[in-house]
Amino acid sequence: FDYYNSLLINEKDENDNYVELGDEFILEPNEHFNNLLVNTTYSDIQLPTNVYNKDPDILNGVYMSEALNPIFVDNFERDPTLTWQYFGSSTGFFRLYPGIKWLPDENGVISFDCRNRGWYIQAATSPKDIVIIVDVSGSMKGLRMTIAKHTIVTILDTLGENDFVNIIA
Repeated sequence: FDYYNSLLINEKDENDNYVELGDEFILEPNEHFNNLLVNTTYSDIQLPTNVYNKDPDILNGVYMSEALNPIFVDNFERDPTLTWQYFGSSTGFFRLYPGIKWLPDENGVISFDCRNRGWYIQAATSPKDIVIIVDVSGSMKGLRMTIAKHTIVTILDTLGENDFVNIIA
């Protein structure tokens, strides 16, 4: 099963052939999307760099979510005030409509991962009640306390507005 990988679309190899998962994908400026080059006929798939684009779980999810294409198009035709429509998968792929060319950062890395976004975390998890107990005794000075604080901040970053937390020192 092939799909449009947003990083690879319209990319060609040294023989002027489209690369795998990068077939021709017509992009046109669209006033509704701030004149960005988009394809209002198809969605495409974005994957973070650390997710393998041919993993069977990815391919199965992309294949099943392919049914969203006509729904995205119909939604946009019925309500032209809509902007971006998307689907985030627990396996890491992100289906985006309208399709757009995704560009990596200066290091060639795609760091965007839909699973780390607040909207995804809130939709994928139920509200949590958490108590964090932190040892602040003398043995926790220096690097140990720095690591403990970093761990607490990392946990707090995963919480949403429906979660409750208390920290006990």
